[in-house]
Amino acid sequence: MGTVAQELREFEEARHNYQQALAINIEFGDRYSQALTYHCLGTLAEVEDNYAEARVHLQTALEIYVEYKDEYWVAIAREALERLPK
Repeated sequence: MGTVAQELREFEEARHNYQQALAINIEFGDRYSQALTYHCLGTLAEVEDNYAEARVHLQTALEIYVEYKDEYWVAIAREALERLPK
């Protein structure tokens, strides 16, 4: 079992890595990869009980999935949004 501090550092590192990936995806115009990264950021925020941030990232991912007509990921993103507390 890790300590809370260790887990928090891992979350911070994960967020940093996702944000770097997102910046690269935006720089290269890789919109579909942006959706996947937003989805990861949303899931991370959900695990941290930051539901407002999770909702923003998951909604952004959902919009891109819809744009690409990816029904599989649309369904997953909608399910993730629906399970978030109001």
